[in-house]
Amino acid sequence: MLDGFLPLTDPGAVFAVLFLMVLLGPLIAERLRLPAIIGLVLGGMVIGPNVIGVLDRNTFIETLGYVGLLYLMFQGGLDLDLDGFRRHRRDSVVFGITTFLTPMIVVTGVATAMGIDLLAAVIVASAFASHTLLSYGTVSLLDLTANRAVTAALGATLIANVAALLVLAVAAAGAAGDSTGWFWVLFGAGLAGYMAVVLFGVPRFTRWFFTGLGQDRRVRLTYLLSGMGVAAVVAGYIGIEPIVGAFLIGLAFNPFVPARTAIADRVRLLGESVFIPAFLISTGMILDPLAVADGRTVALAGAFIAAMMAAKLLASEGSGRWMGVTGPERGIMFSLTVGQAAGALAATTVAAELGLIGSVEVNAVVLVILASALIAGWSADRYGPRITAPDRSNAPLGSRVVVPVANPATVASLVRVAAQVAASDSGAVVAVNVLPLDARPDQIRAHRDLALAAEKVALGAGSEVQTSVRIDSSTSGGVLHTVVEQEGTCLVMGWKGYANAREGFFGAVIDQIISDSPVPVLVCRPGDDDRTRRVVVVLTRDDVGPGSLLGTALAFQVAVRIARQAETKIVVITDHEEDLVRTQLVNLDVDEDAAEIVSVEGVLGRLPRLLTEGDVVLTGMPPTASRLGRGARRLARAAEGRTVIVAVPH
Repeated sequence: MLDGFLPLTDPGAVFAVLFLMVLLGPLIAERLRLPAIIGLVLGGMVIGPNVIGVLDRNTFIETLGYVGLLYLMFQGGLDLDLDGFRRHRRDSVVFGITTFLTPMIVVTGVATAMGIDLLAAVIVASAFASHTLLSYGTVSLLDLTANRAVTAALGATLIANVAALLVLAVAAAGAAGDSTGWFWVLFGAGLAGYMAVVLFGVPRFTRWFFTGLGQDRRVRLTYLLSGMGVAAVVAGYIGIEPIVGAFLIGLAFNPFVPARTAIADRVRLLGESVFIPAFLISTGMILDPLAVADGRTVALAGAFIAAMMAAKLLASEGSGRWMGVTGPERGIMFSLTVGQAAGALAATTVAAELGLIGSVEVNAVVLVILASALIAGWSADRYGPRITAPDRSNAPLGSRVVVPVANPATVASLVRVAAQVAASDSGAVVAVNVLPLDARPDQIRAHRDLALAAEKVALGAGSEVQTSVRIDSSTSGGVLHTVVEQEGTCLVMGWKGYANAREGFFGAVIDQIISDSPVPVLVCRPGDDDRTRRVVVVLTRDDVGPGSLLGTALAFQVAVRIARQAETKIVVITDHEEDLVRTQLVNLDVDEDAAEIVSVEGVLGRLPRLLTEGDVVLTGMPPTASRLGRGARRLARAAEGRTVIVAVPH
């Protein structure tokens, strides 16, 4: 009766059924206490051509599914905690090697024992040595992306997938008789060149684009997604798996998509609402219950599942115990690396095209993919909630830079400084307006316009920004509450450059905030320049004593970040001997070769003649209260017209 009616071909009907499944699949799975992943995969199987036949796996669904697969790997690269990865890179290397080698050895042995030729067994093993981050959505929802075990698993993804790719290429070339020296020269050069362009060239281009043409978030979102597609296509052309290209481009874009910002939320929402569910449904549509019910297929799939699970579990347990992480964290490492999708399908397709395996082995791999999705989803739901979200109190200085904006004349300068500090740490600016409880609607509208101006400046400086208008009982209370609520790591406060005796050091409000702030405060007197040409650190004899080292260290931390973002140099003007200053720079973890040192007598007296247009002048908090006010005011007068920043540690 339904012949000629199914499968649906009307675009509207196809769209409606697909997204009804996106909606209903997870809800039904939740009722049955199954992972949402399984609801989508099984739902795709039911409506697919091998069961009811409501939808055919047409170009539209295949395209959405393929984009969802790329997005899974892309999001993993975007969310990788780069700072944690640098600190614990040995974790990723050890786990990456272990989670690759263990399945290679175990699955190869099982496959040969099941009667598969050695070369075909190696290709099948390479399929299961790689992995797809099927359970990453759950990990992300639980805010575990900065967890050490998760960081190790994400870093291991790159190592295992690239290694599996190399094994597949070697085995396929050997089977096809193409393993000549010239082939390997071209392949190696292509892989090295591709990684160099993506990891080093793309970030520089992205920085230029975001500070120029890409100052609109819609343009940025389009740029990121198109970059993901281009990277995948180019990777395929030079013989690299497209999912590896998607992961690498995610790493390249990582510094430009800070967590908990508008652009990060838009990328995640689009992927998790559309692309990933479409991928899982598309995968389910491949499954044919009758074809996979064959005895030989089931036996082979069972052996593969047992071997792959045992190998991945052994790698996770061994590496996790070596790292010293908890049992649930080892479980989440297993969950992230047990999932199989594109890599497994690609490897088995290559083996089938070379005539090394038949339809039985291919169907067995499809069963393994389904089982791995179930295992990955179940283990993530089991172990994820038992892991405490990581403490972000040790985040880099520029992770979340809060800047109150109230004066239209200084908003551009203050936000530019905040954006330079934030962008260097792949962070974000939080621009806040604090209004009194009795604020009028016209005041709120005016301050919202000011917040939009701050957003435009921050985006133009290449940084992401979040804006808000806050109603509070006091200005200082509103600023400090924002720092706590937004998990701020640094605070930039505007200063007029002087204060009278009744106002204290910087002014009553700033002094109160400095006294109570849980984060470092950068007291900034905006200058007349709209571009940073040099970063000047003023270092007097009093600034290198034991009581002032914290302030001096903070001043250099800020100087390094501003100089890096502005692509300029640091100049230290001091009344100390140059050798002593260089020793202090080493003690403060500052690259002494990156700083030019100018030794003069009477620093503040000579400063007006040493400064030039475009200089940003920094100093640390002096060690005594009397010098805090007097010294900062003298520096502001000496640096008339230039931006002056006094770094005050908390």
